[in-house]
Amino acid sequence: MNLEPQAETQLKEKPVFFAKQLLDFEPFNYQEKLLNDPNQRIIACMGRQTGKTTTIAAKAIHYAYTHKKTTTLIISPSMRQSMIMFDRILTLIYNNPILSNSIKRKTHTIIQLTTQAKIIALPCSENLLRGYTANLVIADEASFIPEKIITEIIYPMLSTTNGTAILLSTPWDKNHFFYKAFLNPTYSTHKIPSNQNPLIPNAFLKEMQQNMTTDAYQREYQAEFTEAQTSYFQQELIRQCIEHAQKINLEPITDIEQTIPKAEYYAGLDLGKLQDYSAIAIIQKTNEVLKLVYTHQFPLETPYTEVIATTNRIHQQFHLQKLLIDQTGIGEPILEALKEQNIPAEGATLTQDTKTELLTHLKLIMQQQKLAIPYDKQLCQQINDQQYAYTKNGKLTFQHPPNTHDDQLWALALATYATKTQPSPHLWIVAKTARTGKTKLQNLRKKLLSHKTTGDTR
Repeated sequence: MNLEPQAETQLKEKPVFFAKQLLDFEPFNYQEKLLNDPNQRIIACMGRQTGKTTTIAAKAIHYAYTHKKTTTLIISPSMRQSMIMFDRILTLIYNNPILSNSIKRKTHTIIQLTTQAKIIALPCSENLLRGYTANLVIADEASFIPEKIITEIIYPMLSTTNGTAILLSTPWDKNHFFYKAFLNPTYSTHKIPSNQNPLIPNAFLKEMQQNMTTDAYQREYQAEFTEAQTSYFQQELIRQCIEHAQKINLEPITDIEQTIPKAEYYAGLDLGKLQDYSAIAIIQKTNEVLKLVYTHQFPLETPYTEVIATTNRIHQQFHLQKLLIDQTGIGEPILEALKEQNIPAEGATLTQDTKTELLTHLKLIMQQQKLAIPYDKQLCQQINDQQYAYTKNGKLTFQHPPNTHDDQLWALALATYATKTQPSPHLWIVAKTARTGKTKLQNLRKKLLSHKTTGDTR
């Protein structure tokens, strides 16, 4: 940038001034403190809608434009998450002709300036990260980045440059580096609950508080590290599955129209009822490792005919070995329709006992470190929200809290169970024509498929 020396000095020394003058960004007080923080180890524990992406994007742009021949890395649990920050940086830069004219080269993941400063977006992959030397590292959603990556790769790459690390995230489990650093007095810590953003109405926060579990609300909006004791799948266990996916460089399939690699694929389909969603999950089985490669949640009130058609397209692409479908209630005619499409579908009736079998099997697979789950905050929340209790006779019961959903969890549990080579027979309903009569079943099927997603609750 060709600026007067005095103006250039002011822009370099005052990130907030830079943000206001060149990025058209008017930060709130808590954002100003984060922007101006000169410390080399920064922890930003921030609630939803506090502008953490924009704030850190502005900080990254300021650093790159005021420090020649430097490298800024954006690292997240997944490439998709890294691209959210990267795209925000690009948007802010292109909003100002002075800044955009300073771009010498741009690729899908790299911005290089005329001053040889670079901003690079990377996934959380040990193989891809090794070899870099950085001046600034931004670890987004750092609660889901393995501690080993932070301590053995990110920090060493800053050693020769005396560089800066910014770890930002919403809270997750306490047995992780992010929480330990949050409590470490040598770090510069920013804890920012959502109510600090003056643009968020109190009525909205009250509504979210009513529609979420207490623990989820405290995490997502109050930036508190908390977890319900009755969560069947603990946060640490979920994070370990995500770290497994990062270790094997698992990136989910986002477009079923692309060429799908040949492999063993198994699927689970959970059907929506009333205010629930229909959801499908696909597992790739490789040498006893189960990889969640695709998930899809249908919009509310999606007609069952569309669910069937989409499932058929998925089967044509993945060549499923087996599809396990929630056959409870309205599931029987859907199962029959899927079979008519030559989909290898089987049904499972979700009783108290079979729910226990499905979820205990899923939990065992997770504990054995055989399940790899790509980072997906919504899925993580659904898994962690599932609560358990014991009846008087000692049996497990499960439920998700009011105003929450668990459709993706059950799709995952069904898909994982479908990979069993010798599944327990009592999960399945046999001889449906013997139970209902062929005519009755066909009439029920016609009735259901002519309406949108409605029915009784789980």
